[in-house]
Amino acid sequence: MAENFKHMQLLLHAIEGINRTMELKSLLLKCMNSATQVMEAEASSLMLLDDVSGELHVSIPTGPVKDKIKGMSIPRDKGIAGWVLKNKKPFISNVPKDSDIFLGDLSTEFETRNILCVPLINSKDEAIGVIQVLNKNEGQDFTEENIPVFETLAGHIALSIEKVKEVDELKKQIKDKENRLKEVHQGLKSNLAAINALIQLEVPELADEQAKFILKATGSRIETIANAHHVLYNQDEFEYLDLGKYLGRLTGMVSEIFEDPEYDVSLMLDFDKIAIKSSVALTVGLIVNEVLVYMFKEAFAERGYGKVSLAVKKDEGNAVAISISDDGNGLQTILDGTAEDSLGSVIIKTLAVKLDATLTQRQNDQGGTIFSILFYL
Repeated sequence: MAENFKHMQLLLHAIEGINRTMELKSLLLKCMNSATQVMEAEASSLMLLDDVSGELHVSIPTGPVKDKIKGMSIPRDKGIAGWVLKNKKPFISNVPKDSDIFLGDLSTEFETRNILCVPLINSKDEAIGVIQVLNKNEGQDFTEENIPVFETLAGHIALSIEKVKEVDELKKQIKDKENRLKEVHQGLKSNLAAINALIQLEVPELADEQAKFILKATGSRIETIANAHHVLYNQDEFEYLDLGKYLGRLTGMVSEIFEDPEYDVSLMLDFDKIAIKSSVALTVGLIVNEVLVYMFKEAFAERGYGKVSLAVKKDEGNAVAISISDDGNGLQTILDGTAEDSLGSVIIKTLAVKLDATLTQRQNDQGGTIFSILFYL
C-alpha cells in the first residue's frame, strides 16, 4: 500500500509536468524521464508509429545506451513492442528472453532483465506507439500492480502527444490560410495598381486641367486601397497594421501622382507607432488621401513650392490625432463636412461617420491649412 501511494504521488507529479509542456520534443523527453522515475527503472523508451514507414521508431530513449538506440526502428509486428501495439494490451515479463516474442536487445551493451510495456492509445482508440520501462532497480521484479500506474501515465502521454499534434496541425492550417490570404492581398494590390497605371496613362492626353485632376484623384484613391493590401501582404498579422507605415506609403504615393516639374513640394512625416485594425486603417487612409489630393492641387498653385506635413499621434486614452498641414496658400475647398460643394468633401464626411471622427479645418500661421482628424480606437 505504501509503495502504491508513493507511485501515485510520483505519477501525479509527472502528469502535472506533462500537462504544462506543449513542445513535442520537450514533452516526449519529459515523458520518458517521468516513466523512469515513476517505475523506478534503469531505462525506458518511447516508440512512436511512423506514419510514412509504418515502423515503430525509437523516439525518446533513456538509460545507459540511449544515444546508441535513439532513432532506430523495428517492424511494427515484431518483438514485444509490436505485440503490444497490435493487441493494445500491456505486456510484463521478468524473464523476457524466455518469451518467443522477444526480439532481442537493440544494443549489445545492454541486457534486458525484465520489461513492462504498455500501448499509447489516442482518443480514437488507435495505438500510436508504446512506452516501456526496462530493468527495475535493485534487482526487483515488475508486478501486476505496476501496470495500472504505468497505463495511467501512458494515457496522459498519449493524450498530450495527440494534443500537440492537433495544435501543430492547426498551426499548419492557419499558416496555409495566411499564405492564401497573402496571395489574395498581393493579387488585389497588383490588379489595383494596374488599373491606376492605365488611368495615369490617359492623364497626359487630356487638355482640361479639371479632367486631369479627376483622373489623378481617382488613381490616388485606387492606390490608397492597393497600398493597404501591400502592407498586409508584407506582414504576418492580417487583422492589424502599422498606421504610420501605411500612411507614409500613401503620402509618398500621392506625391508621385501629383508630381509636376514646375512644382517643388517636400514632405515632412511624424508618426507614432500605432497598431490599428486594417479596416479602420483603410478608412483613415481614404480620408487622408482626399485631403492630400486637394492640398497638392490647391495649396501651391500660385508659388509652386512648399511643404506638406503629416503627423499621427496617439495618447494614453487611445485617442488618435492626425494633422495634415501645408505652408502654402492652403485649401480653397472646404473638406471638414461643413460644406458639401465637392466630391472630396462628401467622401470625407461619409468616411468620418464610420470612424465617429471629429474633423476640423483652419488656417495656420503661414497662411496655409491645418486639417485635423480625431478619433478613438
